[in-house]
Amino acid sequence: MEEEKKPYAKTYKLGNTTVTVHSKLLFMSEEERDQWLKEQRAAGNPDLLTLERIVNEAYRKFY
Repeated sequence: MEEEKKPYAKTYKLGNTTVTVHSKLLFMSEEERDQWLKEQRAAGNPDLLTLERIVNEAYRKFY
């Protein structure tokens, strides 16, 4: 029998906003997340690089 896949989602309530994150990263240890990020940066993951750029721009505008 095929194993049932567990959903990788976590919901956060931030004021009037509900944010649902769908990612296996939520269930990794800090060391595993750091290693995954290093591997993805080295591989040039375009989605990760774009997200990193957007977050950095948002922080610059905020401060």
